[in-house]
Amino acid sequence: MRQLFVINPNAGKGIDVSGVTEEIRQVMEDREDSWDIKVTQQRGEAVRFAQEAADQAAETGEPVRIYAMGGDGTLNEVVNGAAGREQVEITCCPMGSGNDFVKAFGGDAWMFRDIRALVEGESHPLDLIDCNGRLSINICSIGFDARIGLEQAVYKNLPLVTGKGAYLISAVSNIIKGIHRPYRLEVDGQQMEGDYTLIAACNGQWYGGSFHPAPDAVLDDGLLDFLVVEGVSRFTVASLIGKYATGKGKEYPQLIHVYRGKELKVMCDRLSMVNIDGERVDAISLSFRVSAKKVRFVLPAGHAWKPSVVRKQEVLAD
Repeated sequence: MRQLFVINPNAGKGIDVSGVTEEIRQVMEDREDSWDIKVTQQRGEAVRFAQEAADQAAETGEPVRIYAMGGDGTLNEVVNGAAGREQVEITCCPMGSGNDFVKAFGGDAWMFRDIRALVEGESHPLDLIDCNGRLSINICSIGFDARIGLEQAVYKNLPLVTGKGAYLISAVSNIIKGIHRPYRLEVDGQQMEGDYTLIAACNGQWYGGSFHPAPDAVLDDGLLDFLVVEGVSRFTVASLIGKYATGKGKEYPQLIHVYRGKELKVMCDRLSMVNIDGERVDAISLSFRVSAKKVRFVLPAGHAWKPSVVRKQEVLAD
């Protein structure tokens, strides 16, 4: 099997490419697998690297394993380049600022930083979210949280503004602009309409660095967790978002609606920012649905995470 390591040097606070390259060399020097390193120079390049690797695997018949070495955005690009392709496996070595996706693996999340454990690991098919043709492996959202998270990139470029400072400036700006907006929604045929603060479609459990809104989401059960947060005033948004961020949605069903299903359709009253694994897409109407494509995702050797089919068998056995 060919091993392809895709490094995003701009992930997090910047990656020491030479240091990571030496880590890879030490792991691969005693293995017979062919391997290569690609370093991205601009946004979208990891998609191309993954597509080219998948095409080569199809032509030669030699399977390829692609390592997204960066943040959640790098992983998203590799997913979009490799999903649904035969003879292709992917995984991630988290080196970004949030590294949210791997948190769904609980206590084993740290193992994804062990390159040797990834090289020696095995793959398992995981679900993906299709959002207007763009794939997500983790969480998509629209509304107040998406606007804050995506607009903070603008404020990061201001002199003397830190990452936390940019988030706070973006939060204040969006509070002034308005907490909620009108949406028309449809969850697996069930229609609703009203003013909502935010809407999320979750395959994974964590996003935004510290938000854990979907603690019950399962990565491979063929379903998504949809969260719809009612519109609230500026005075109550902080407490409501706090409940949402800590996964307490089910405790507040009058304000935070939790659904599990296949598809959520959203109609906005204006062109709106959509968060897809931390990447921005603008849309006025969109569909979050379980993708027909899956991705073979490599788990580090020695992990304790169990596929949903195994968990179901254990429940039946009990």
